[in-house]
Amino acid sequence: MSTETLTQRPSHERDLLAQLTLRWGRRVAVKKDELDLDGHFDPDLPDFPEHLVPVLELPGVEPLDRPAHRRVLAAAWIAYNAKTAAIENEIILPACRLMLEDRIPVRRDDVSYTALHQTIVDEHFHILMCHNAVGVTKRRRDLGGLAFDPRGWAVVRGLDRAREGLAGFERDLVEIAFSLAAETTISGFLSSLATAQDIQPMNRITVDMHRRDESGHAVVFRELAGSLYRSLDGPGRALFRDALISGLAAFRAADVDPWVEVAAAGDLRIEPGQLAEWASGRPAPRRDTGPLQLLLDDLGIDQSLVDAVPQGG
Repeated sequence: MSTETLTQRPSHERDLLAQLTLRWGRRVAVKKDELDLDGHFDPDLPDFPEHLVPVLELPGVEPLDRPAHRRVLAAAWIAYNAKTAAIENEIILPACRLMLEDRIPVRRDDVSYTALHQTIVDEHFHILMCHNAVGVTKRRRDLGGLAFDPRGWAVVRGLDRAREGLAGFERDLVEIAFSLAAETTISGFLSSLATAQDIQPMNRITVDMHRRDESGHAVVFRELAGSLYRSLDGPGRALFRDALISGLAAFRAADVDPWVEVAAAGDLRIEPGQLAEWASGRPAPRRDTGPLQLLLDDLGIDQSLVDAVPQGG
């Protein structure tokens, strides 16, 4: 049996993207049997972790009775999925399609083409997973009329602000930088739900399947965004770094209007200003920046740029 070292192996065996694409059929959610959602629904368990629902922590809010409390947690789960789908639709998928365009100077070979299309398939399936899980929750919790504006989330509005007035290649860079912020830092938040043993099994398992896929997407975006950054001139690199920082800040920003809708599902009436004032004095949950830091090290970008990103909204 050969004892060759890793550095002696053929280049395709040392290529992270190549290894990832070869394992795609064995590791991703879209290739696995679909989850029996109703079979994993327990009506006696909450749909979302209470400590992740800010409207339940507002000063002066009266305690809710059990049915109203459960409706708020169910609405929070629906909101989480609506935000996830909005991020996939408005930020991740457009960036994937951009990196398939010849005008974007990312790594351009069969492996990167395959990796991007596999990621696109994954992300569309994640949106379908969100839709299916929400459908069960709406039906079982009688919340069929609850819906959220895809452009009502802070991160989507943050992208709109960051690319305002830009066109062409500069706009493309901003959109890819935002997607990099998403795909290399999302695992921490997903883990908080994927490991929550006291919520719906259906919800926990759905999020865990998503989380496992995202670990691979972090590698894809790290590799391709890294190749893009290396090709840029000084002003292009500065624009990309600024957009990456804006993206990280937008992902950490507090959402207001969607949480007002979540509260209303339990007949809890709050004003956007109440929530905004409360959120301004609290740090947002930290996101796992480990995968991003690997890329920053590789590109020679000072990690203090990331560390300085505001934590709150």
